[in-house]
Amino acid sequence: MTNSRKTVISPTVEEGFGYIFNVAGKNFKITGSHIQESNYTSEVFNNLLKAKDLFEINENGVTFYYDFKNKSVINNIEKGSLDNFDKFNELSEKLDFLNEEAKKLRVSGKKEAVKSINKEIKSTKDSLNSVNESATTIKFHWNKESYYAGKIEFAMAKDESLTENVFAAGYIKYEDKSVFRLFELAAENFKSFVELDFVKESVNNDIKVYTMKAENNVFIYRVNETTKISQFKKLLADAAVEYVAEQTGDDITELVESLLESLSERRAAKNEKINLYNEMLSFLHDQVGRLAEADRNLPDIKAADNLLKSEIKRISEVLSTAQNEDILDIEDGYVSAQLKVESDGYPKDQVMRVDALEYNNAGKNDILTVFIKDEPARIEKFKIALDSKDAF
Repeated sequence: MTNSRKTVISPTVEEGFGYIFNVAGKNFKITGSHIQESNYTSEVFNNLLKAKDLFEINENGVTFYYDFKNKSVINNIEKGSLDNFDKFNELSEKLDFLNEEAKKLRVSGKKEAVKSINKEIKSTKDSLNSVNESATTIKFHWNKESYYAGKIEFAMAKDESLTENVFAAGYIKYEDKSVFRLFELAAENFKSFVELDFVKESVNNDIKVYTMKAENNVFIYRVNETTKISQFKKLLADAAVEYVAEQTGDDITELVESLLESLSERRAAKNEKINLYNEMLSFLHDQVGRLAEADRNLPDIKAADNLLKSEIKRISEVLSTAQNEDILDIEDGYVSAQLKVESDGYPKDQVMRVDALEYNNAGKNDILTVFIKDEPARIEKFKIALDSKDAF
């Protein structure tokens, strides 16, 4: 079954010139037009990741649900169980009031009034017992200003702990104090949670594919939830669209639409140039064929034949250059490079395009994603030499 979600929520933290974020349990760092896998870790960030998985975090705040009877965090809410918690509080408050009033009436000796209020106390207890026998769910919510348990707002002093208040109220068991500390942490760090509008999640059964767009670059993270085998790579926008469709049946065109238009225009211009040179060569070869029927001993025919063959050689070289022309350029953050040695079937001196930022940030033995004739390849940095005009 294919399912897609345009954006993903993650805690973020600034690191150097970029930001750390997380998708599918994996940390990444985005810096300008480049995204890379990251081993970043911190106790707060790790706890915020736990909070993201445990709580509902959106533009309205932080929310989770708790089984009041069984004292446990739940995801499935039984019909009417949220109302039952409000009824429980209303009936408990009413019962406390009635018991206080009954004490006053007994002291004053008003027997008939005592008899009447005792009936009401019994009726209230019966209603309360009925609620206690039913499923009861507490909705804990922080609305970016205050904490709530159902409709009850927790009015706390500055140094008071929500966790201790909730525990003292009898809403949770002692073992779940850690859950509420996590809830408080998520609320305190709410601004660090960001909707990643540059990421789209596509799901097909156990396969999850995350498409990430960083300026003019597109990155793909694929993970099999069953085997936990994952793969991270960079692709051209049109190749990314095809890959995600093949893996999940989802269409990510909207996310990379502007890049697709740019690639389409560049490919069209490249193909137009190649077609033009092919037409010119076809015409020139045709002219050479016609001259073959003439007397080559004539000076003019001989000169014309030499001129045509010279022009064929020149245009053939121009055509070869056009065919090998990369559609990624410096405006996309890419520079020219060559292989220092043979690698993965590619010959020494194989030309390629390299992401300048990725190259600059990578260690000597890191593997880079390069593009050879517009196709991605993974090659170690130490095997790559930048063109002297692009070296930095």
